[in-house]
Amino acid sequence: MKFIGVPDGPPTSAPEADPAGLLADERWRVLGDMIPDGLILIDRGAVVRYMNSAAESITEVSRLMAVGRPVGDLAEHARIDCASLREAWEHGARINKLVQDAEGRSYVITTRGHPRQWGAEDGLLMVVIRSLDALARICSRGGSAPEWTFALAGTETRPLEIEPIVSGEAAAALVAKGLRAIAMGSRLLLLGESGVGKTVMARLLHRRSGPADRPFVHVNCGSIPDTLFESEMFGYERGSFTGASARGKKGLIEAADGGTLFLDEVGEIPLHCQAKMLRTLEDGLVQRVGATAPRRLRLQVISATNRDLHTLVEEGRFRRDLYYRLSVVMLQLPPLRECRELIRPLLDRFLEEVNQRRPAPLQIEPACRQHLLEYSYPGNVRELQNVVEHLAVVCDRVATRADLPSTLAESCGVPVRPPGTRAASDGPDFPAGFDLRETVRTYESSLVEAAIRKAGSKRKAAELLNVDIATVVRKSRPPLPEA
Repeated sequence: MKFIGVPDGPPTSAPEADPAGLLADERWRVLGDMIPDGLILIDRGAVVRYMNSAAESITEVSRLMAVGRPVGDLAEHARIDCASLREAWEHGARINKLVQDAEGRSYVITTRGHPRQWGAEDGLLMVVIRSLDALARICSRGGSAPEWTFALAGTETRPLEIEPIVSGEAAAALVAKGLRAIAMGSRLLLLGESGVGKTVMARLLHRRSGPADRPFVHVNCGSIPDTLFESEMFGYERGSFTGASARGKKGLIEAADGGTLFLDEVGEIPLHCQAKMLRTLEDGLVQRVGATAPRRLRLQVISATNRDLHTLVEEGRFRRDLYYRLSVVMLQLPPLRECRELIRPLLDRFLEEVNQRRPAPLQIEPACRQHLLEYSYPGNVRELQNVVEHLAVVCDRVATRADLPSTLAESCGVPVRPPGTRAASDGPDFPAGFDLRETVRTYESSLVEAAIRKAGSKRKAAELLNVDIATVVRKSRPPLPEA
């Protein structure tokens, strides 16, 4: 019997190892960049011959700077402790060492092989660097994650029930189109009015397009001062400018390596930084302030804006080439007034959330609920959530139409009732648990949200309110959930 593809005669000996030929093969380089662990190859002269993209990301040393230079240079500039690599090369001993970076993340450095073992001048020492934190996250979930779980950069994983927002054929079609774009490596631009759920959509697409342990970095481009935008986004090397950290700093773009970079309010990117952002989108390279060479990244870019970028291009306030790089696929999210079937489930969801933080559950009388279902919500989903939050603060147990914020009460002809009062004839009434600071904070937030809707951006809202943009950003943030 003869098997196709199997040669006749005795088996031949394996071909001699040829590390130099391996490194020269472009297919090996492509395969190496697909490996999730860091991989470094060091030759007989203690010179780095190869680094894959994972090793570049873990050590925060560009392969353009490391390859062809002594391993000691890599050990000196790496973000993790690589001093043991020199010892492994000098003594030809295997190492299996646990190290940590400045942020406390744990890695295992393992070596295999040595030039002396090859018996040739082109022998190589192989170094593998594995992230224990990423492995622990996968194991803790049993290899998978719940459908509505998101890995948020810098936060613990938390469930997020967003089924009402993405229900319906129209929303499902948007999600399907977004997933096809991500699968093809195309960049997405989410369009829609303020508060329609662009951030929720971006997180949903991130979650459904790959493993949950990938980073999701949400960058509000309008909240970063122009003078700090470059250093915050691209990072900087140590000593690159006065006041810089002695260890340097990874930028927000680098933090998204291997995951999704979400550029919210992308129309607010300063004009002088748009050219550098364009290079990152075109070549997948990011260069820190003060660095001599760029770093290659692997990331999906999703942008969002409630402004007309095409108008900004015509006015010379946004680069035309950057606009076309960001808008390969555009998804238009409809306002809440055009998706009225979502108001009821969203109202019930937000009411359930606030009741978890109240000593006594809040109830909404039928007339008040009916008006909430019929209101047009110019602020969309965010406004609905703020209205429920407002009622939870100013009402004792039952919310009536008179307890609604002024914008809603006036639209149905109901006299506006100031927070903390029941009727003009009774005078002020402060229910149990009344909190003056919380009431003032809620009122300030409603003013800030109204200014943002009117001005079109947080930067212009700050000018309208005669405050700095940091105040607008701080007061427009949703309240942190109680521990």
